[in-house]
Amino acid sequence: MIEKWFPPLRYFGLANAITTAVSVCGLLSMVMFAQERFVGAFTLYGAAILGDYADGIVARKLKQTSEFGKELDSLADAISFCVLPAFCGYALGVTSPLGIAALVLFLAAGLWRLAYFNVSGLEEDGRHSYYTGVPTTIAASWLLVVSPLLLSVDFPGKTPLLAFFLAACGLLMLSSIPIRKNGLLTKSLYILLPAAVVLNWLLVGQ
Repeated sequence: MIEKWFPPLRYFGLANAITTAVSVCGLLSMVMFAQERFVGAFTLYGAAILGDYADGIVARKLKQTSEFGKELDSLADAISFCVLPAFCGYALGVTSPLGIAALVLFLAAGLWRLAYFNVSGLEEDGRHSYYTGVPTTIAASWLLVVSPLLLSVDFPGKTPLLAFFLAACGLLMLSSIPIRKNGLLTKSLYILLPAAVVLNWLLVGQ
């Protein structure tokens, strides 16, 4: 009955609910960055990344894969892995003209990376599947991995270095570098991301 009045809800399921939660975590993380509650912001950042890995697994296990789910996933990625990292950079002090240019580069590159994947998909070599360029989720994950350093250590040039880091991530997203799906790079993040969140709690606290 409710689908008659709200047609998109016909696609409601656990997988799409998780995908939606990814974007909600992204929004709440930006709110906390704006409030300078950085540990909480990065914790929600990590939750968004976890949700992005989980929704695909759930969709396959429960046979909830759909074109709607793919579109929703791409939109959630745009919020949490393109807009959020750029907002994070600004909240952490990347505010100079060149710094803003780096944030714009990261955002634009992420959006183009998502659109390119939507039309080109994965590359296959007969044994493995590869992404062309660094996926937005991985690029965003790198920022979380270095977050304990950003929050707990102060050193000269930290802000310009962060701007350069984000610009480099943007270029890597647009590059032709092959990144193996579920390869060592991805699997290493299973350890590094939780470790970064825990380090933030221990070193900085709430």
